[in-house]
Amino acid sequence: MKPALILQAARLAACVPLACAASLVHAQQTYKVAIAQFGPDHTLDTLVSSFKKELARQGLKVSYDEGHVNFDRSLAPQLLNREAAGKPDLMLTITTPLTQTAKQVLANRSFPIVFGAVANPVAAKLVPSWDRGDTLMTGGSNLPNMDASVGFIKQLTPGVKRLGIIYNPGDDADLGYLNALEKVVGKYDLTLVKVGVDNANDIPTRVASLQGRADALMVPASSMLIPAAAAIASVTNRIKLPTYSPNVDNVAQHHFLAAMTVEYTSLGTSVGRIAADVLRGKKPADIPVSVPAAEDHAVKISGRRLKDLGIALPESLKNCNCVVD
Repeated sequence: MKPALILQAARLAACVPLACAASLVHAQQTYKVAIAQFGPDHTLDTLVSSFKKELARQGLKVSYDEGHVNFDRSLAPQLLNREAAGKPDLMLTITTPLTQTAKQVLANRSFPIVFGAVANPVAAKLVPSWDRGDTLMTGGSNLPNMDASVGFIKQLTPGVKRLGIIYNPGDDADLGYLNALEKVVGKYDLTLVKVGVDNANDIPTRVASLQGRADALMVPASSMLIPAAAAIASVTNRIKLPTYSPNVDNVAQHHFLAAMTVEYTSLGTSVGRIAADVLRGKKPADIPVSVPAAEDHAVKISGRRLKDLGIALPESLKNCNCVVD
């Protein structure tokens, strides 16, 4: 007999009858889980992959119905209604815009939603507080530890005095990130230079407007901005503006200088653990939003951007094993 089967048999032999019956139900049932993603993205795919692995590790059998809207929010209702028609036991929604749309479009649903990669679910009006979920909704935040993020900027580029941030004022995730950043920049003697943009076509012009006004730029993990990373990089590289982002993929592709970000494997695992609890009967309202811990962050630095900007790696980061050439 396989070790996993021996362990399960031992557990069932030791439990009381009602607990045994419940264990058998969860072990034998195949759950239907719908996954609604905002668009194809390696970082978000990592979240989904670790989410699935955690449900499997929890011993749950799951069939998946997956789809995305190619970063077009207007397509979200169609995707969400299609997946809801399959009567899932649970739906995973990824990113703030998609989760907000799901809460509106599927307001009369009977199944729970667990979200992932939602920066500030309270500000986005998805849950009443960080300590409690909504009646049929809870999940995991991807809001980085802003104190550590700004400290990292000063560590790598200590001469920065004016930190620019480009953001979409119509995106609650962007606003949540901006608000968190505003609370810590004073601690590091930084002035925040804010540039709003609500149209993707205006992004290069708005980024260029920071020339001479900012010493570095922060690009949030925004549903509008991250797909435009190449366009942002073409401007920041030309005007020699060190650029930071929570998205490590953009650093690995040498679009941006560096990132300190939530590690999405850990985020997916946390969200998967929440989903497993919900599938086993725990009420979403009783589950706090999962918040990344300090150890759930990763640092990535572009060696190419370091060279282009003439930045020497500080001694404190010499052994970080985080530079991508």
